[in-house]
Amino acid sequence: MGRRFTIPFIALAAVVAASCSGAATHSPSAADSRAIPSAPPVAPRAAYKGRIAFDYRRAIWVMKADGSGRRQLTRPGAGNDLDPSWSPDGKRIVFRTSRGRYGPDSGRIGAEGIFVIDVATRKERQIQPPQGGLFPAWSPDGKTIAFSGTRGSPVEDGILLMNPDGTNVRDLGLPTGGNECATWSPDSSKLAFCHHGGDGNWAVWTVNADGSDPRQLTHPILTLPRGSGGDDPGPWSPDGKRLSYSSGAGDARDLFIINADGTHARRILRWRGGDSPNAWLPSGQIVFAHWPSEQARHADWYSIRPDGTRLQALPWLRGAGDPLDWLPAR
Repeated sequence: MGRRFTIPFIALAAVVAASCSGAATHSPSAADSRAIPSAPPVAPRAAYKGRIAFDYRRAIWVMKADGSGRRQLTRPGAGNDLDPSWSPDGKRIVFRTSRGRYGPDSGRIGAEGIFVIDVATRKERQIQPPQGGLFPAWSPDGKTIAFSGTRGSPVEDGILLMNPDGTNVRDLGLPTGGNECATWSPDSSKLAFCHHGGDGNWAVWTVNADGSDPRQLTHPILTLPRGSGGDDPGPWSPDGKRLSYSSGAGDARDLFIINADGTHARRILRWRGGDSPNAWLPSGQIVFAHWPSEQARHADWYSIRPDGTRLQALPWLRGAGDPLDWLPAR
């Protein structure tokens, strides 16, 4: 399954305060799925450009998109570094870490330190506010870092923004309940995120970068047990018109595409295991992690077209943690 949800699900009694009447409820039939070959063909390495940041053995690493030039950036010792996100100029990476100083995680959301590292010098700096955070995401315009942080009483997680140096922290004021997994639109005007209200199951929402117009795009499948799973947003299409996401529970998560306005949700892959979209490349390919079981130690990596065709294996990415961040070539 997708490894973004690494913390306990928090069932809250609050009712979701804002929703969009056009939100998609998906109960796809078998006609939505594509047949999976017994061994998808291996993609040509030379076709994949850019750089990748990922966690491996509790440290942050970088490599070229073809798997060459692997280099360890952080030295966490007994700590754990994960969830890397590139600055758009490729000079820095923001990441979550168990290191540093941050307040107690009273809401049990998984809040830890947030550091920025210079890729060339490996010089690190802790930037997160006192309560810590998780899922940092650098905006494509380079001006802002979004992250999940604690707020309210009882304590819950909201989507917060800050400058890349950790100043000017502000809460987007999203509906009551859990809010995580923020991903930026290509023009930095919107964020997609996952939210849950009283039932504990996650749905995909979007919101403007100033906190206005929160909209629910998906509804978790109604047969899911309380707090067992739901929908997890992945990257936007390069033109900002569509979103990828995974849907389901446990090791039964399928790969979906939806228009950014919440219309035309469709499953593009149905494969036993769990799928986690991580990158939507300029070439059109969606790169995703596939977890064959919840007991799997590492994900297998693949790419697929948004119409569900041309599934290809990316074996040179094996061992890279999920999520990874893919910086396209300039």
